[in-house]
Formats: sequence, structure tokens, C-alpha cells
Amino acid sequence: MNCREYLAVLHAYFQGQASDAERAGVEAHAASCAECGALMARARELSCRDFTAFLDAYLDGALPPEKKRLFERHLEICPDCSNYLQSYRTTMRSSVLALKDDLPAKPVPEDLILAVLKATRPKE
Repeated sequence: MNCREYLAVLHAYFQGQASDAERAGVEAHAASCAECGALMARARELSCRDFTAFLDAYLDGALPPEKKRLFERHLEICPDCSNYLQSYRTTMRSSVLALKDDLPAKPVPEDLILAVLKATRPKE
């Protein structure tokens, strides 16, 4: 396995989705390549599951400095978590805007309510 192949399989490796042969290749390559071995060590510092567990504390600025460093190092090597963080931030901004009190409340049109009810009723 070369470095390009290693990088292509690394995420699947950590997600438990790599085949036995791919797992063996990743481990062998990390042991023989200093740069990829260092990347493997960084990837082991914080799992994607831990990343999501620390997300709110990170955004609130409540992570201790060491955990924050690990969190940000994970962001550097995990495109899925980077995308998740961006999506989460966008969702939270949208939620805040949607819940603003200064937006006028508009009544839902009666025909819309009836159409939704009709569409969601089981067909006989």
C-alpha cells in the first residue's frame, strides 16, 4: 500500500468499514512510513464519536485547552467532521433566526392544513 492508497482507506479504517486486507495494509503502511504513521497517531487521539460528544462544549468555548487542541487536530484530518461542524453551525444559525421573536407570526392557511391532513391520512 502506498501513501495515496493509505489516505483513501484511513477513514474507512477508523469507521470499522475497511476489509481485513485493507486494515492489514493500513497498519503495515503506518508502521513503515513515518509521515503516515504520524497521521495514524493523530487520528487515534480523538475519535469521530468523541468529536461529536465535545461539539457543544467546543462551540461554547468550554473545552479545556488540551481537549480543544485535540478537537482542532481532528478537524484538520477528518473531512467528515469538518463538514459536520460546518453543517451544525449553519443549522444552529438557522434555528436562531427561525426562533427570533421579532418575526411576525403568520397564520397557516386553512387549505394548507387540509392538504397536509389529506396527504398524511392512510388510504382506505
